[in-house]
Amino acid sequence: MARVVNPIYDTVFKYIMQDPRVAKVLIGNILNTKIVDISMNNNEYSAILPDGKHVFKLDFTATILDNNNKKQLIHIEVQKALESGEIMRFREYLGALYMDKTKCDIEIIQTYKGRTKEIEHPYPIHSIYILGHELGDGLKYSVMKGENVFFDQQGNVINVPENNDYIKGLTHKITFVIAPLTKNNVKTHLDRLLTIFCECNPNNPQHEIEIDEYFDDSEDYRILIQALQKASGDKQLQGNLNLEQHAWKNFINLENENKDLKEIVGEQQNQLKEQQNQLEKQQNQLVEKDNQLVEKDKIFAKTLYSIGKTEEEISVLMNISKEKVKDYLK
Repeated sequence: MARVVNPIYDTVFKYIMQDPRVAKVLIGNILNTKIVDISMNNNEYSAILPDGKHVFKLDFTATILDNNNKKQLIHIEVQKALESGEIMRFREYLGALYMDKTKCDIEIIQTYKGRTKEIEHPYPIHSIYILGHELGDGLKYSVMKGENVFFDQQGNVINVPENNDYIKGLTHKITFVIAPLTKNNVKTHLDRLLTIFCECNPNNPQHEIEIDEYFDDSEDYRILIQALQKASGDKQLQGNLNLEQHAWKNFINLENENKDLKEIVGEQQNQLKEQQNQLEKQQNQLVEKDNQLVEKDKIFAKTLYSIGKTEEEISVLMNISKEKVKDYLK
């Protein structure tokens, strides 16, 4: 067994993914695609959001071999988050990617009268989401892949050619990697590679993890382990990792403090609400008693009037105004 730095941390993940061999191995296996060449774009993003959510993304441009063994240029976006609730942030990144005109080829064509026209051919987009949380009941899969499927009016699946720019320009492929489930039911080559992400407790992600160097005898697995071992020996990375871990724990502690404060405030609010309910109940009881007394006074006033007492006499006997006596006698 070997102890290496935890790739669930952004610092470590970026470090190993800067190695084209690692990017080819990890992304190629996740997408089940042969990657000829890959490069990381210099626009990564890492942040702990105000609500405590931790998100991270890396962008890659890659040349792959399609199903017809032809080279194709694609854009790959890897987004990573430990906690749930980051959907809008992911959509924001994806929206910016769809609007990025640098992620396309420009074709110059001749039009009538010798004029030229630019036609944009956007790169196909492949989104990979590495999540530190599960997606809910019925979705107990470590890896889930999907892409838009089109149907005709009878519900039959339409086979869209891969080279259709219009369709691929308005859709994208998506893959979820559910890190907590990567250690469950390890059966495939990809399962073994993804076990490096299994330690991802969002409340206390470990600085280091223990990995079996011989868990898989493939060249791919060896490349990942060597990259993590190299990262573990990098002093600058260790310093950055300490800072990231410290920042993450501070946010977790702050979130826990806020949670405790919310619980205290919530308990006090519940107590105040209960007191208000009790006071309202007592007030209702007093009103009911007053109504009962008024009804008794009305009955008494009517009884006195029935035996011949005048309104003035009833007013004196009951110590109430003549107006109230008249009201009681209605």
